[in-house]
Order: sequence, then C-alpha cells, then structure tokens
Amino acid sequence: MKKTLHITAELAVIFGVCLLGEFIAELLPFDFSASVLSMIILLLLLIVKAIKFENIKATANFLTSNMAVLFIPYGVKVLQYIDIIKENLVLFLLIVLVTTPVVYGVTALTAALIIKLQKGESE
Repeated sequence: MKKTLHITAELAVIFGVCLLGEFIAELLPFDFSASVLSMIILLLLLIVKAIKFENIKATANFLTSNMAVLFIPYGVKVLQYIDIIKENLVLFLLIVLVTTPVVYGVTALTAALIIKLQKGESE
C-alpha cells in the first residue's frame, strides 16, 4: 500500500517550494521570476526523489485541471494596457503568431521526451 500525504500536507509542500523560490529570487542580484524558479526547484526535488510525485499528485492534478482560473488576473491586467496593444497591434500579432507555435512545439517535444523517459524507467 502506497503512503500518500493529506491534501493539506500536499499544499504545504507545494507552497513551501513556492516560498523557497520567492526567497531565492529576492537574494539573486538580477531579476528572475520566482514562479519559474519555484518550478525548477520542484522539478529538481522530484528528479532527486526528495519529493515523491505520489505525495503531491492530488493537489498537482487539481491545480492543473483548474489552471484557467489562475490566468484571470493576468487577462484583466492585459486589458489595462489595451491602448498600448492597439498602437503596436502589428508587432503584437507578429510576436503572438511566431511564439505560439514555438511554445507548442517545445511543449510537445518535452512531453514526448518525458513519456519516453518514463517508459524507459518502467521497463
């Protein structure tokens, strides 16, 4: 029988990693996104098995399945800059049209690599 954490403990682990990312980002002599840093820390902790995925699985699944709600504040923030976007509409559309396929492609390649690595571990 696998031992898993209670949902509160799972949240504590994830928020603890986020807090660590915020703390490290403040210490850095250059600007670096604390959320990206937190994801890197969580990835490293998962790779070295300091945190087992099973111990954060329920919370991680909940957060990823409700991810759209987390983007609402950023969508509202974009509306505050609609005048600037209108002034640079052609450049903005060019950036969106170029970067969107790149992001999808990198995401697909990363997912394929992870699936391949997981299949290799299970054999």
